[in-house]
Amino acid sequence: MISKAEIKKIKSLHTKKGRELYNLILIEGKRLINQVVNSQFSIDKVWMTEDFQNKNSDMKEALHNINVNIISHNDIKKISSTKNSSGILGVIKIPINDIRKMKDKIIILDSISDPGNLGAILRTANWFGISNIVLSERCVDQYNTKVIRSAMGSHFSMNIVKTDILKFIKNLKSNNFQVIAAELDTKNSISSLEIVSDRWALLMGSEAHGLSESVCGLIDSKIKIPQFGEIESLNVSVACGIFLYHMIELNN
Repeated sequence: MISKAEIKKIKSLHTKKGRELYNLILIEGKRLINQVVNSQFSIDKVWMTEDFQNKNSDMKEALHNINVNIISHNDIKKISSTKNSSGILGVIKIPINDIRKMKDKIIILDSISDPGNLGAILRTANWFGISNIVLSERCVDQYNTKVIRSAMGSHFSMNIVKTDILKFIKNLKSNNFQVIAAELDTKNSISSLEIVSDRWALLMGSEAHGLSESVCGLIDSKIKIPQFGEIESLNVSVACGIFLYHMIELNN
């Protein structure tokens, strides 16, 4: 069973205001639930349908120490953020990440407003072993339900912080970080890049607006991916993957 008050509370987690009010994140699907179970984070509560429980007997052991509630298909539809719920969802406390723990390789994102793009960047960064992500205050909320789904569980092994990136970049510079920016308005191809430090940060802006003028004066290197076709721009998450592969290859 699930009460009307609980339904209202969980539905509020679809919004940033609700997440901040209750300090909780909504996670949906077997894959994400399992990833959180196997991470440093703990799930506060899980709701699943009887049909899901019957088809996924392996989840009984995974969730043996967690408060699990069996609810109807109609009720899980009410609290799910997706049109077609997989039949299981849970809530966890918003992680406490620490900007002071950011060392070595960092990705800084400026004004990434599309949830799918941010989630894809997090997933790509995780693939390349980059765990430190800094978001400008104009980025979409990193705990938006679409971001979490797109990131495929990457949140739970990363240190993601939203802050004033101008101050953050100035601090990196004072600590001898090489700050590299992806920028269309440059003649410097990615192939010309030289990594001069093990401590570097890659700065990516939005497809629509690029980088903020305020941060451009702090950049050590501007690079771009050469264009061979006629399309106006690459998706920012695709571009991020190309840059990361090249930079990590140079760094090895």
